[in-house]
Amino acid sequence: MLDPWDELETLQKGRRDSLVCARDLANIRDSCVREHGKSHVVECPECWTRLINRLRDRYLNSAIKEWFSGRRAFLQELDDLFAKARRHEVDFKTIEDRIANERKEWFRDRVCNLGLHLAARSPAEAQAIQQKTNDRDIPISQLVLELRECLGVDAKLHREVSTTFLNKVKTTQSPTARAHAYIEALFQPERDLASAAKSRKYIDMITDGKPVAEMISTMVRDRQSPRDLDQKQTLQKKLKEIERAKAAHELNKNKRDQMRQEKARAAMSSNAADTMPACSVCTKTVDAQKFLACPLCQVLADNYKLLDGPTLFCSETCHEKGYDSHVETSHECSSGLDCFILTDPDSEMEVDEPLVVFCQECVEEFGQQSVFCSSRCLEANFQRHWERVHIPERERIRHDELDEEGQIESDGEDEMRYSDGKAEPRIISLRDAVINWQQKTEASIAS
Repeated sequence: MLDPWDELETLQKGRRDSLVCARDLANIRDSCVREHGKSHVVECPECWTRLINRLRDRYLNSAIKEWFSGRRAFLQELDDLFAKARRHEVDFKTIEDRIANERKEWFRDRVCNLGLHLAARSPAEAQAIQQKTNDRDIPISQLVLELRECLGVDAKLHREVSTTFLNKVKTTQSPTARAHAYIEALFQPERDLASAAKSRKYIDMITDGKPVAEMISTMVRDRQSPRDLDQKQTLQKKLKEIERAKAAHELNKNKRDQMRQEKARAAMSSNAADTMPACSVCTKTVDAQKFLACPLCQVLADNYKLLDGPTLFCSETCHEKGYDSHVETSHECSSGLDCFILTDPDSEMEVDEPLVVFCQECVEEFGQQSVFCSSRCLEANFQRHWERVHIPERERIRHDELDEEGQIESDGEDEMRYSDGKAEPRIISLRDAVINWQQKTEASIAS
């Protein structure tokens, strides 16, 4: 089994062979017109046969393993098409179209087998990637664009990293040097000793000469093992319990008198009796004077205007039944599988540390619902979050704000912050966001 970069090198060689073949075909056509006086090569039996044989040799006698190698049914069909072309039963474009369509099918198969969903930032994103790769109705060009959007926003940076790594691998002179290049690129032991220690099993596989593809397969199996799944489910349950406890605590700290509670009900709707949404669990009409709301939804909807409205529960019973599942599906920590509680479950939270926080820049400037389970989780994953969300959002805003002359008035401090390549997170806790909303509306959230 070839490593991905070795397979890429083989594909690049194949592309070079295809360019040579294309030049040869063009030369045959040109020489036929020039030397034989034909208006088209199909009119010349000698040159037409040479043209067909040259293209046939490209695909049926390739000296290296290429994308079509091993696709026996396709190669047999192609051989039959070449035979028909010699007899003028099919034209040259029919053969070229058949080759192009088969290559697209090969690309789809290859994408499906790469396990790209494992590189997703969250379970929801992983499911979306699987749906895209399995949908054979999506045009290849659209599929490539959508996968790039899912897997990484900074394509230029990814190309630079990939090019640097591939060049380093090509210049290695021994298996030991190549193994060292793999380990440095994949695990960065000199920069992150803790993560490297956790990955010792996989580092040893590379050191022992195992193919990287085999190491990745082992990593995937380990990640999907029942033990790891049970541990992840336990940690996710713990996270939900912590979030729920913290949300309840913050709600209790922000109780106000009955007058403010009535103002909150009035602020939600000018005609509450007619416009109150249904209970998210039993679908009964919610009493405008007596209901429970998801605090995260309330803040995102009423303070930041990022939701149409909060998720409501008509009673304590419905709240008990539906709150956990609602948080799990609608308010997953934006760190995804890199969530601090999943990656470092043994750490202890500080007593006063807020357990639910927002990325302030996302919710106030970018219109993004970036919620994190704790301030430490946001801080630990902020660089990755900044590169994936802030930089592309910043570019979008710059594009939208271009004036008529194609110029934009920039904030010097803001420009410096984004030109450094790194930034410090601006954090606002759920508690502080609730307080800000209450001060603006003279309303309160009551449990």
